[in-house]
This record gives sequence, structure tokens and C-alpha cells, in this order.
Amino acid sequence: MTPIISHLLKIFPELNTQVKTDSLNWTFNTHLKQLGPDFYSKVARLHPILNVEYSVLCQRLRHNLSSPDYSSLEQIKEQLIDALKLAELLEYTYQHYLVVPREVVRLRRHKAIYRELLTELSGYSFALDNPEPESLKTSLSLTQAIREKTAQSNWYRIFISRSKRVINLLDNLDTGSKAFRDFVVLLDKYTNPFLAYLGWCFFAPRLFTNLFLILKHTIPGEWMGEKEKSLDWSDRFYAHLQRRWFELANDSVWFTVGILNCFVLVGALAPLSVYLSLFAFVFDVANTSLRAYIEIGRLQQLQKEYGELFDQEENEDQKKIIKEYQDSISYRIKFEILRSFLSVGGAVAVVIAMALSVPALGIINPVIPLIGAVLLLALWGVSLYLSNKLDEYRPVDNIEKPAPSVINKLSFFAPKNEKKESLHLSSKPEKDLEAEELIPTFTF
Repeated sequence: MTPIISHLLKIFPELNTQVKTDSLNWTFNTHLKQLGPDFYSKVARLHPILNVEYSVLCQRLRHNLSSPDYSSLEQIKEQLIDALKLAELLEYTYQHYLVVPREVVRLRRHKAIYRELLTELSGYSFALDNPEPESLKTSLSLTQAIREKTAQSNWYRIFISRSKRVINLLDNLDTGSKAFRDFVVLLDKYTNPFLAYLGWCFFAPRLFTNLFLILKHTIPGEWMGEKEKSLDWSDRFYAHLQRRWFELANDSVWFTVGILNCFVLVGALAPLSVYLSLFAFVFDVANTSLRAYIEIGRLQQLQKEYGELFDQEENEDQKKIIKEYQDSISYRIKFEILRSFLSVGGAVAVVIAMALSVPALGIINPVIPLIGAVLLLALWGVSLYLSNKLDEYRPVDNIEKPAPSVINKLSFFAPKNEKKESLHLSSKPEKDLEAEELIPTFTF
């Protein structure tokens, strides 16, 4: 039994009879359908951990497929079987119990590759899946589009608001230029109302979309399938909250701050908006730190559990496989620490720069708030550069079918008939929006 399956059985002992693959006739997906809501309630609560484990396995598999001269057919075959089992378990959970079409589409694409490779390399046979419903034929849902556009456009929103702050504080220095003063007055006339409404309208689509989806998957109704409805409401709520809590916390705070700044803290109360925004920045630090703690904690727990498997294993070949898997987890931990350092460190730097911009310091010296505003603008540029640079070190877990020449290197039993044109392994990581959003796109 492979280390991946041993670890899977440790978490889900209910799969003990389902994981056997003595026959070349694949039946694992059929066995999954026989398990009831008690089992899938547990899977729903632990699906983020399964996602991490599957991602690391894809990373290892991709590495071995791209280095056939240093990988044995048996090792790759075992990894393909493990990856297919995890993909089918996650796909069935996402389709029937969590109802996340985007993930179902992604996992079905992976499944097709695993099945084709196992058929070519080992002679496995697979029953045809049911045709995909129309709702699964597109990988880009409205929800995903809202989340992507929010994350992407946030950089532009931040740049505009910070640039405007610098211009206003320059005007406060009384440069003596009438032309500049007239320009600022004209700029304020047209941009102040726009920026005031942008401060809360920007977060509304993602906030209300996430709230709607959590309610939709928590409150039973005719829109809910029988399998999803069979889970306890608390399990459904907890599973979807794990997917959306970071965005909900971030957007609810900034939406509230934007509403107060736009409609309440106006006129004589306007200077207080800076202090309210400063509170939101401090919250950003706490929120980002908590997410980093959770993400890194999952990986460290996975590393610990595989360390226990390593200590218990007596077979040297299996210990070598576990060690390779642990190396991949270690790389992922280092990447998450680096990403968290950028995210949390950037948030702390923004709090410090924003603290310099409070009106009270302007009484002492009007240059101090200007320095804070310039620092905020500089931090925007640094964060954008480092976020793009960080992508170069992102662990690559994208799975594509290798070229026929690679398959032929793996085994003398590779098919001799005409090969279909197939894709090379992509060096570009598969887009994972939830993971990507840990990279700071600060909301200020």
C-alpha cells in the first residue's frame, strides 16, 4: 500500500475496502457512490486538507512525468492511481455535496489524463462517466468572475486612491502655485464623490455573492440536491465558510468602513475617516496573519503525519517515496512562509505608513502626513512587483498529458499504434484563485 493511501485510510478508515486495486477493471468511483452522508460530512469538513494533499501529489507526479529517465514505470503508475483516487473522491464531493462546479470541471480534466495514462501504461479499463450537465461545461462561473475581477482591479483602485491622497497633501503644503491649487479644486470636485462611493461599492459584489452562496448551501430548499441536503446544515455551513471566511471578513469590514466614510463621516466629521481607515488596516494585519497561520498549519500538520508514517515504515523503497513527498511539502511550506511574509509584512508596513498620515501629525508638521502618503504609494509599487515575482517560485501542480515520446520512455509496453496528439507538461501553474488571494492586494 502506498504512503498516500495509508495516510488517506488513517483519516478515512471507511475507505478501507474501496481502495483495493487488485483488478485492472477500475471500480473505485463506483464504490464511492455507496458511501453515505456520514462519510461525506467528514470529507466536507476536511476537504481543504485533502486539497492540499492532492496538490502536493500533483506536484510530485508532474515532476516525475517530466523526468522519465529518473522515474520508474511502477512509481509513476502508483502515483497515477493515488492521484486518480483523490481526484475522484474530491470530484464526487464537490459535485454532489459541496456543489462547486469549477472544481468539478478541473478535477474531471485531471481524471481524463490519469485514466488515459493508466490505460496506455498499464492496461487499465474504465467505465464511461455520465455526460456532464450543462452547468459543468463552463469553467468560469459568475462567482469566479466576480472574485477574479475584484482581485485584479483592486490594484488599480489602490493606486488611484493613494495617488489622490498624495496630491491633496501636496496641496496642503501651500506651494504657492495658483495653477496647482485650481487643479486640485477641480480634481476634488469630480473625484471625491466617485472615490467615496467606490470605497464601499467595490466590495459589495464579492461580499454579497459570498453571503448568498453560504446561505444557499446552508438553508435547505428546492435548489438543493438530495445528496447535499443529506448533510447536516452545520457541516454544509462549516465547509463553505472554510472556503470564504477570509473574503467575508475582509469585505465586510471594508464595506462597513466605506459606508461610514461616505455617508456618516462627512463635513466636520471627515477627519475621523482617517482613523476609521487606520482601524481597518490593523484588522487587515490580523486577518491576513490568521489566514497565513491556518494555511501553513495545514501543511505542517501534513508534514508531521507523513513523518509518523516514515518512522513506522520498514520498507526502504517506501521510505524513499515518503521522503520525496515530504520534500515537496517542505518546499510548499517555504513558499507559503515567503508569501505570508510578503502579505503580513506588507500589511504591517501599510499600518505604519497610514499612521503617519493621521491629521493630528499634520498639526505638528504638514510634511509628516505627506511622507506617509508617499510611503503608501511606494508600498503599492513594491507589493505589485513582489507579488508578480513570487509567482516565479509558486509550486507547479498543473497536470497535462506528456508527449508520446515521454510515455515511450516509461515502458516498453507503451502502445505502438498511432498516437493522438497530446499536450506537453505546462510550466505554468494551474490557476488556484483561493490560494492566489493570499498574496496581498491590500484594500486601502
